[in-house]
Amino acid sequence: MKILVIATHPDDEVLGCGGAIAKHVADGDDVYVCIMCSGTSLRYPDQTLAQKRKSDAEKVGYFLGVKEVIFCDFPVIMLDTIPQLEIVTALEKVIFSVQPEVLYTHHPEDINSDHRVVHHACLVWCRSSKTPFLKKVLFYEVFGSNLNFHPNYYITIDQYLALKLESLSFYTTENQVQTRTLDTLEKLAAYRGAEINQGFAEGFVLYREIE
Repeated sequence: MKILVIATHPDDEVLGCGGAIAKHVADGDDVYVCIMCSGTSLRYPDQTLAQKRKSDAEKVGYFLGVKEVIFCDFPVIMLDTIPQLEIVTALEKVIFSVQPEVLYTHHPEDINSDHRVVHHACLVWCRSSKTPFLKKVLFYEVFGSNLNFHPNYYITIDQYLALKLESLSFYTTENQVQTRTLDTLEKLAAYRGAEINQGFAEGFVLYREIE
């Protein structure tokens, strides 16, 4: 089975579904990760920093067993200044190249404008008439960024929590604010697990599933 994780920034894929990625790989699935914003911007003009973040994302992908990490190189915190057609077209190339059966991406209610733009661009290609190969679409949680996140789909990650936490540590350039610390992520996984009477879990909003 082919899995595609669409993340806005390097580390979103780990925060939102790092455990699920590790589980899919262990189950023998081919996992692809697409990072939309990996270029420079007015706020982050340092090309060396941009390359370091891409390098970190590749290391995370290798560590988790991802088949390929794809970069679209859009600027950070500037997606709302770019014509939607450009973003939708970039996603079209990735989605139709991979042809995933399962797609993970951002939740619509997010205080990060880049996250919201990516979510809505993804929805263009989540219609059955456009992507008949796509059977399941899940919105993941970025703690501290999402609003009104009420999961209705859970993946237990007891065996994969350590991999999720270790993979986040590869992102050495990211600010270790409280919402992103390893301790906070572990507590969130414990909380989501408790919601389903399990140990550790990641919660998602199931947008569509076709059996």
